[in-house]
Amino acid sequence: MKLDKIGQSALLRLAEIDLEVAQIKHEITSAIDSKELAAMRSEHASVAGELIAARTTVENLEANQTRADDDLHLVESRIARDKERLNQTSSSKDALGIQSEIESLSRRKDELENTELALLADLEDAQKILQEISDRRDAINTAMNQLQSDIQERVDGLKSRGRKLTADKEILVGKITSDVLAAYELLAKRQIAVGQVVNRSCSACRMGLTASAIDALATLVEDEIGYCPECQAMMVR
Repeated sequence: MKLDKIGQSALLRLAEIDLEVAQIKHEITSAIDSKELAAMRSEHASVAGELIAARTTVENLEANQTRADDDLHLVESRIARDKERLNQTSSSKDALGIQSEIESLSRRKDELENTELALLADLEDAQKILQEISDRRDAINTAMNQLQSDIQERVDGLKSRGRKLTADKEILVGKITSDVLAAYELLAKRQIAVGQVVNRSCSACRMGLTASAIDALATLVEDEIGYCPECQAMMVR
């Protein structure tokens, strides 16, 4: 198979570009499938669950605190009414009954006040926990957004490089005969398709070549394409 010197240089560069494009595709896939981003998303989902639980706790405590406050106001109103009745009654029997009820309501008031204080303390603690989780979620969001931006910037750069290489490839293809190009494309599907003798080795497979193999390649006419005896890559000079 024959190809002039310019065509051989183009063929070698074509093989290099195809390797670069394959590497770019791999890097794009790796960037999109970032393990760091996946870990952040998992952490974000976990924190979102914690946030829902913490918010529910705060809402329940607020509801309990509101009920306790309403109960306390009700008891205070009943005590005020009983005191007013006590001041107005002239019956000692009624007075004793009212006084007993006031004492009972006073104990209930103390219980409600203690309950409300405990609820307020629990609510304050729950609100602190909610705020801490919210801050953690915001920090994860900021880090995740920054990482996604960095990944997108890297992917955009890789795609730009890929487009430049594709444009270069189109120019190179025009310098290679159709039969050589067809043979190259077939070979490139399974291996590095083009090599040179570098330090007595094939640059495609990195295998050392015998002196006779090197001599056989060296004696080929200038426009003749040789083949590596180890990997069958096209050998150019």
